[in-house]
Amino acid sequence: MDAQTRKAIKQFSAKVSEKFDVSRLVLFGSRARGDNRDDSDADVAVFLRGASGDFVEVKLAMARIAFDVLLDTGIRIQPLPVWDGEWKHPEAYSNPYLLRNIAKDGVSV
Repeated sequence: MDAQTRKAIKQFSAKVSEKFDVSRLVLFGSRARGDNRDDSDADVAVFLRGASGDFVEVKLAMARIAFDVLLDTGIRIQPLPVWDGEWKHPEAYSNPYLLRNIAKDGVSV
């Protein structure tokens, strides 16, 4: 992971952890695999403790945080909220294939 992406994720992690009960963050997609272009976004799964909440509401709140990070770093973070319970039972998740890809290619940050 390049230094600019690392800086952006560190900033995003600090800000998102102020608002949500985050258990961990996992970078996935092209930046995790190392086959990204300069303009590729940084896909970040944000694992949350507790009962599942409103996905859209949480994703929008995280997107607002990610936008602030974009303005500061130039790196576009694409957050994906995942509750720990969904990770433990991917068959109940709306897109279990996506969770399998995160498990396969993801890098804890």
